[in-house]
Amino acid sequence: MANSDVQVKEIKLLEAYSGTFKGFMESTITMTYRFQDLVQHKDDEAREVTRKIADHCNIIKQKLAHAKIAYEASLKSDKKDNSNEIMHRERALKKYRSLYEKAQEYEELSKKLYQKVHGETDRMDWMTKRFRNKLEKNRDDGMNFLKKAISTLNDYKDK
Repeated sequence: MANSDVQVKEIKLLEAYSGTFKGFMESTITMTYRFQDLVQHKDDEAREVTRKIADHCNIIKQKLAHAKIAYEASLKSDKKDNSNEIMHRERALKKYRSLYEKAQEYEELSKKLYQKVHGETDRMDWMTKRFRNKLEKNRDDGMNFLKKAISTLNDYKDK
């Protein structure tokens, strides 16, 4: 009688569903790892851009220092008729001073922006881990349920 209640075809269908469910859940969990890696990569890129901006700011600062030294040297020079040289170096000094002020602004903005980006990537990382843990729990619970259902149906069919 039990054999007529439960058909082998139905059990095979449930077993096939179990395999598909497991594959889908494994694939989804793998995608969360890939997403987490992508988010970390973007955070690394943002940090690298911030570092490059700071490096450029330091380079401009060094050029400003050199321009200042050159300008002061021209002022102290004993050469006659070096007004063109002084004017040229004064222009360079003003240019580097202006560039340095702008670079400092960009450096400060990049640091603030990176802090925001890093905060968001940390939040996304935490949420992804939490989501993955739920997926893993659901996968394990689902697989246990399906195994028990298949086992119970097979036992019932054999009676």
